[in-house]
Amino acid sequence: MQYCGDSGGQRASAVYHVDRLFLKGDDSVEQKRITPLTTAGCFAAVMLILALLSTFMPFFSFVGYFIMPIPMTIIYMKYGMRQALLLGVVVGILMGIFIDPLTAVAQLITFASVGLAIGAGFRYEWAPAKMLACVAAALIAATGVLLALMYIVLDINLLAAIYSAFDTVVADTIAQYKTSGMSDIQLAEARTQLEEVRRLLPSMLPMFLCLAMAVIAYINVKISQLVLVRLGFSIKPFLPIRYWEISRSVIYLYVLALVMKYWGTTRDIEWLSIAGVNLNQVAFFFICIQGLAFLFYFLDRRFHISTGLQVLIIILFFVMPVFSYAAFAAGLMDMLLNYRKKRNTM
Repeated sequence: MQYCGDSGGQRASAVYHVDRLFLKGDDSVEQKRITPLTTAGCFAAVMLILALLSTFMPFFSFVGYFIMPIPMTIIYMKYGMRQALLLGVVVGILMGIFIDPLTAVAQLITFASVGLAIGAGFRYEWAPAKMLACVAAALIAATGVLLALMYIVLDINLLAAIYSAFDTVVADTIAQYKTSGMSDIQLAEARTQLEEVRRLLPSMLPMFLCLAMAVIAYINVKISQLVLVRLGFSIKPFLPIRYWEISRSVIYLYVLALVMKYWGTTRDIEWLSIAGVNLNQVAFFFICIQGLAFLFYFLDRRFHISTGLQVLIIILFFVMPVFSYAAFAAGLMDMLLNYRKKRNTM
């Protein structure tokens, strides 16, 4: 992913004045007293409080999910990976003492992986696409480890739990259809459709996981960026979505996915069909992102739309299929015609 219309230039250095958090004034003698150990201790206390709030206040757990990686990001940027890992270990031990070991391990794996990835991205000034990809990969890896631990330690099979919940939903849905007076033929058709969805559910999970982690990674990076700038970091900001440009190679990936789906279905090659379905949805998603970028670019030039309206459009994109297909069409057109690039060169 690149930025359309980004003129480049030297990257801003990621310099953080963490001393301002704990000191008032500019006395050099006092500043020398702020050591990595002191800073890490302060952040360990903050993270423990956040962990306790997330555990005992369910509403705060959602907010804490995006805030808890930030202290590790700060330590990584200021002192490097070794100190950040040390902070994570200390916080994990404290969480194990004050909460419980399993919760401590789960939260440590999640916030440590995200915090380290974001910290490395800002410290070494990674390109936005690389940072988002690395944070999303860290989230996927952390999720995989947590699922494995759930199965090994707690004997919880997530796929079986999803199947059980889906069967309950199907039973309730069929019962409602019967109550509404549907005929036996219509009930049989509805049951067949729901069973097909159940059959495809495992094959679609990798795609849903990847796309969900990509969205969560973007939110994590944006929140971390806002907080770090407020605390004194000098960080090169992400340009607005309207300047994003997805590589044209995604079109070839989309076509390849369609071919894989066709071959897998017609030749009864299940793994090929599953791979094609997942690749198709991933490529569809990124082409839609291109479409949203084009739409925001066009609306901003013509009407100077507000941030609130942009958020509303993004919500509609996720909840209404018609908006998704419209974004897909716009993205495909922009990729093929290079509309925004041509406008910028005029």
